[in-house]
Amino acid sequence: YSQKSVGSLLPVPQQVSFSGQNFLFNDNWSIDFATNIPEDDPAVLSLTSELKDRFNLKIKSKKAAKIINSQRTIRLTVKKGSVLIGEATDKNKAALQQQAYRLKLNPAEITITANAPAGLFYGVQTLVQLVKSENEQAFLPEGEITDWPDLELRMIYWDDAHHLERFDAMKRAIRQASYYKINAFALKLEGHFQFKNAKTIVEPYAYTPDEYQELTDYAKALYVELIPFLDAPAHISFILKHPEYASLRSFPDSNYELSVTNPKADELILGMFDNLMEANKGGKYILFSTDEAYYTGKAESEKKRAEELGGNGRLLAEYITRIGNKLHEKNRTVIIWAEAPLTFLDINSLPSTIVNGVYNDEWAPKFKELGMRQLIYTATQGGEPLVPN
Repeated sequence: YSQKSVGSLLPVPQQVSFSGQNFLFNDNWSIDFATNIPEDDPAVLSLTSELKDRFNLKIKSKKAAKIINSQRTIRLTVKKGSVLIGEATDKNKAALQQQAYRLKLNPAEITITANAPAGLFYGVQTLVQLVKSENEQAFLPEGEITDWPDLELRMIYWDDAHHLERFDAMKRAIRQASYYKINAFALKLEGHFQFKNAKTIVEPYAYTPDEYQELTDYAKALYVELIPFLDAPAHISFILKHPEYASLRSFPDSNYELSVTNPKADELILGMFDNLMEANKGGKYILFSTDEAYYTGKAESEKKRAEELGGNGRLLAEYITRIGNKLHEKNRTVIIWAEAPLTFLDINSLPSTIVNGVYNDEWAPKFKELGMRQLIYTATQGGEPLVPN
């Protein structure tokens, strides 16, 4: 182990100090945790299951283990204010402190100290990532890590519009996301959810509301929020291709985009969002994906309203505000994609409760001025081009 080996940790911790020495890590170790940490705490369960699944190490709690002189201890502690954080991009320091931890490793004792349960869980993930296996033995580095997130929300976007993971496979994906300290999982299902108010669009093998709630609860136990995702008004052919919903189209001969001036269209989308939220109890966010709404204001049924408002972008802003406010009334923080036909000036027409999910260098100061949070993202599509871009 060396300071360079920290590069194998994802995400890379904030502060790391290794001695250059390593020590044996085996079944002689046991877990001891404070009285304010239950035996079924996610950190405790994750530590035992990950070590067993990845390295076949059977680490038990002090109570369950046989106490012998040579036994070594992994000590877990949650105490408010015990870990101080440093600089971070995100200004919500209270939220970052909840996720901070300190990990000390030596041959006699390993300690993970955190301000809150989430931080303890993340300390466990770092500990598991540090384990190295060689010649059927496991080793850990001697040293210390103090860590906190740079950003409060770290979200992965999972697109199941055209395929669907089996239920257990989806759980594995969520668990793997938590291993890398992802704490939000935006799931796009389209017709792979059993909508009560739009049964026509439901695809074979679609998740039931009970299954979706089970995924929500499973993710929450790993400090991941499962975020419902629904497109509108654009690229929703999975809805508009059906004759029952053809009257809701912007253009009669295109199933690409929904009318933003038809009250029946609002009723459908809000009903679908309600179905998702009913199966996502305990959720904070909702992803109302408004990208690529290229034709807003161009249909005959929308031109007059666009002119009254002052442009196609202003019409889209009105639609986003109308739907977004309804979702906000359900105690959801709404994430959108703010892009064309919206213009720089149209941002003023959006509610400040909205989170912008597509970062734009030129527009960013305006969103900040209005008190709106923003996300930045990087594409990680599962392709390997012959000529990388």
